[in-house]
Amino acid sequence: MDRKVFFALVTFFLLALASTLVFKLLSPLFVPLGWAMILGIVTYPLYEKLHRRLRGRETMAAAIMTVGIVLTLVIPFVGLTFFLVQQGVVAYQYLETATSQGASGAMLERVAHHPAIAPLIDRIWPYLKPLGIDMEGTIIPAAKKLAASFLDYATGMIANLFVFVFMLIIMLVVLFFIYRDGRRFQERFWSVIPLSEAHRKKLEHTLGTVVSAVVFGLLVTCLIQGALGGVGFWFTGIPSPALFGALMAFCALIPAVGTALIWGPGALYLFVQGETTMAVVLVLWGVIAVGSIDNFIRPILTAGKANLSFLMTIIGALGGVITFGFIGIVAGPVILALFMALFDICRDELFPGVPEEPNTPGGE
Repeated sequence: MDRKVFFALVTFFLLALASTLVFKLLSPLFVPLGWAMILGIVTYPLYEKLHRRLRGRETMAAAIMTVGIVLTLVIPFVGLTFFLVQQGVVAYQYLETATSQGASGAMLERVAHHPAIAPLIDRIWPYLKPLGIDMEGTIIPAAKKLAASFLDYATGMIANLFVFVFMLIIMLVVLFFIYRDGRRFQERFWSVIPLSEAHRKKLEHTLGTVVSAVVFGLLVTCLIQGALGGVGFWFTGIPSPALFGALMAFCALIPAVGTALIWGPGALYLFVQGETTMAVVLVLWGVIAVGSIDNFIRPILTAGKANLSFLMTIIGALGGVITFGFIGIVAGPVILALFMALFDICRDELFPGVPEEPNTPGGE
């Protein structure tokens, strides 16, 4: 065997082995590393402006930016988490007491005889009765199970407080070095990619654009949901609509339940106060306007700025969440966008005469 070929094979084997070990080493830290990269990419223009203001003092600029992320994102997120855990405990204890003391029957009895609810039950009961549905034996245990599931998830975060804090620290430390040394690392990384300068610039631009677009779409959608939720609270007469709207904007980041964590108890409060019509209005507003608008607004905002089609944005976000968890809402569209960019590069290299398709990011 030729000496150069043997050396190349050994080098390739050692590189593959080292890459496997690095993957195993870093796989437990993918979530904090991923969020650090996402936050770094999105906020790096702010860092560059601050860097120029501080006349090139990299360490000070990176420290100020990291502290800013802690104050504006980390502390509110941690505070909201503890608040939701506390409310989940209260809800679960109430349902536990209602079930154990037999109070659930009396509660359902009052609801069933409410003037606004009784006619509706009279209409649907003939269809439910043949199914053998036991309202007391089904509704309260189902609500209890739902509260218990949320409580288990939330208290699991508290129980693993050390791990949670450790991951936050890892994210912030990595974010600090992304600010301070990110540009140099970026140049070293792209320098070893075996592509032309134009193609490297295209991939770099795609990565930065898609990450910024997805985060932009996510934040704007949360703000819209919070504003709509605040309007719903104001219209139905619940106090402090601005505060609850802000809470809904934060809760919109939580998968599955989202804003229902706020407008659901609000509707229950109205019902207990006898404002049944307003309670129904708030539920309908929460489900139709607040809860479902993110399925339309976020893909449209992301597709327009990320230069991706509407369908690709939805598929990327859904597939990303299923595969990677919440961070997949950003990782999914980024992976698809990088794949499409690499596909275009291969097409340009292998079939240079093939014209490009007209770009229709909005799906038009």
